[in-house]
Amino acid sequence: MQSPDLAGQLHTSKALCPLRSSHNELEKHRRAKLRLYLEQLKQLVPLGPDSTRHTTLSLLKRAKMHIKKLEEQDRRALSIKEQLQREHRFLKRRLEQLSVQSLERVRTDSTGSAVSTDDSEQEVDVEGVGFGTGELDSVGSGSDVDD
Repeated sequence: MQSPDLAGQLHTSKALCPLRSSHNELEKHRRAKLRLYLEQLKQLVPLGPDSTRHTTLSLLKRAKMHIKKLEEQDRRALSIKEQLQREHRFLKRRLEQLSVQSLERVRTDSTGSAVSTDDSEQEVDVEGVGFGTGELDSVGSGSDVDD
């Protein structure tokens, strides 16, 4: 016959057996899911040519570096975008100023008054100018001067 202590231990281990197997099953599913997520992460992170097999730690470190790099690129892109928006607003205001000045100049011209002679404000239409074939030969580039 068994001692009462031994009988009690057998009884409790039999009771824990179904709990242990369900826990093991849950752990197996958790590890499988973790492996799947690591594989997905490996597809997203540039790993480099140094090795074909990476440890979980090295994969996570590379993922962290990649995220930092993407955040820095995002900050730079945002800075450039803000700079371009400021420049766009400035150029829009400048265009409005020039349009108003152009309208004032046209009104002044039509009344017969003196025309502004400020060269910095005058516009030149180069698209409407036509050149004959002989005229272009006389217009040289800066490199033709030494010849």
